[in-house]
Amino acid sequence: MLKRIATILLAGCALSAAEEPSRNWANIAQRDAQAFHDEIAANHPGPLNRLDPDFSKRNDASLALALQRAKQVRTYGGYIGVMRGYVASFNDGHVSIDIRDPEPLPVSWPGFLTGFDEAGRQVVRTQAEGVDVPVGAQLQQCDGIPADKLAARNVGAFRGRWELVSQRATQGGRLFLDTGNPFIARPKRCRFLVDGKPQEVDLAWRALPDGEFQDRFAATAPRARPDFASRTLADGTRWYTMPSFDSDPSGVAAKALAPMIAEMKRDRAAVANAPRIVLDLRGNGGGSSDWSQQIAVLLWGKAAVDAADNSSTSVEWRASRGNLAAMETYRREWQGSADVSPEAKAWVDRIAQGMAGSIAKGEPLWRENDEPAAQSSAAAKPVSKPAARVFVLTDWGCGSACLDAVDLWTAMGATHVGQETSADSLYMDVRTIPLPSGFAGAVVPMKAYRGRPRGSNVPAKPRYPYQGDMRDTGALEKWIAALPS
Repeated sequence: MLKRIATILLAGCALSAAEEPSRNWANIAQRDAQAFHDEIAANHPGPLNRLDPDFSKRNDASLALALQRAKQVRTYGGYIGVMRGYVASFNDGHVSIDIRDPEPLPVSWPGFLTGFDEAGRQVVRTQAEGVDVPVGAQLQQCDGIPADKLAARNVGAFRGRWELVSQRATQGGRLFLDTGNPFIARPKRCRFLVDGKPQEVDLAWRALPDGEFQDRFAATAPRARPDFASRTLADGTRWYTMPSFDSDPSGVAAKALAPMIAEMKRDRAAVANAPRIVLDLRGNGGGSSDWSQQIAVLLWGKAAVDAADNSSTSVEWRASRGNLAAMETYRREWQGSADVSPEAKAWVDRIAQGMAGSIAKGEPLWRENDEPAAQSSAAAKPVSKPAARVFVLTDWGCGSACLDAVDLWTAMGATHVGQETSADSLYMDVRTIPLPSGFAGAVVPMKAYRGRPRGSNVPAKPRYPYQGDMRDTGALEKWIAALPS
């Protein structure tokens, strides 16, 4: 089954600070939170999901809290706090906010940042000169609050899905970043364990320069950012690096993946008989599942892929006029692109037609079935399984369509290695809807899975976990080559 995660560009531009010197951030937060709630109600499948009967009550309760908080807001940082708290309440990576900064967001730090290590402890990852907290020091507590509870309260409550290892790993570095959220009390005095001995530290907060922010934050959760590549190693291993599955036909991913897959197809016999195939998804956060579907069909054959028990039994789409307009936009964009597969074009046609039919009948949900795929697979020619051992390499940022790839490829027999992935709910395929302020967009799912084997917010755990530095490709090559057969 083809799936699509895509975003419509926000319409219009936010006014600059010079154009609008004074803003009522309380009113802005109230309007945007109310609009976000209403877009969820009008376009998200949750309110009509019989298997999620309390969805609308949770949406209403989250809005009530957001509106209450909004009354206290006086700054842009407070606005962000209100909106992030509202979004986090869904505990769903596919409900998010697309922020377009109307003005700089001042950031403060105490001269160091922590991150979570492999054992789940918070340790100092980066520090400024003259700060008396060494890299590697383990955080125990701040102001009498244990480190784990402090992170859950100050970060998890505004980022969501804190139960996931991947979320704590990627967002944990925000604990000692102050962005002006008035609903967080920043720590004053903390205790660290340094060389086995406790050390009390009074925090001296200061501005974190914009030029340092990205590098400092990246140091709290080092992640590989490889380029797209197709390589043959010295021992004959075929290594395919795919750091994105972005579906934009004019984007970098499409321009790299389309020729990569074409090359795999031309050289299929040699690829299938290599000693091993590595499908490297480091850095991949999702996009379109059509890419992984094409690779699976190439390696294992369409009949085998269609028969694999890895996907949902059905899909229900929220049939709203806004969602239909999004699908029609995708259809126009894809139709003239040589980098979009015929299967993806047929899929978006089918979804748009089905959604339009439901709207015409006054039915708010449209159920997609896989009959066309089943019919075509019956006539598909069988393909011999690859002799090569196939590995799927992930890091903790793998989510959405990247997770779809892991589900599909491991169902076909690939071995999952690397780090535990992120996770997703059963609500998928998003679009972005501008909020009234123009400062942000509401990212809202359009469909719900039925019967997916992997549950909601359940990550994929590798058969062989990697404890080393995921940025060290050479070390990974040697490690994978030495894995037991």
